[in-house]
Amino acid sequence: MSMFGQKQTDSSVFVVGTNGGATAGPTLIARGVKVDGNFSSEGDVAIEGEVQGSLSATGLLTIGTEAKIKADIKAGDALIAGVVEGNIIISKQLTVKSTARITGDVTCEIISVESGALLI
Repeated sequence: MSMFGQKQTDSSVFVVGTNGGATAGPTLIARGVKVDGNFSSEGDVAIEGEVQGSLSATGLLTIGTEAKIKADIKAGDALIAGVVEGNIIISKQLTVKSTARITGDVTCEIISVESGALLI
């Protein structure tokens, strides 16, 4: 019940502040979370779960070792350590870790690939 006797519905909305103008942390798609559709963020994104569809981030996109992505990707910068099936367009730097497996076309300004990474 609200202060005036009307029943409130649970909207389950969470708002994260930016601590007086400081940038907030990255958006996290945790292990066990699956996103189907178009995912877009105006900032950094860290993924350990699954994404299927399309994925866009203006900042740093981090795809962790547990992540499984079946999506076309666009980002400012990216670090990939998991599995990606789809085309990747990075406007600046792409870092591909030794645990990464990428199937698709890759376009970027700068690329760094660790020994053991697989680009198909």
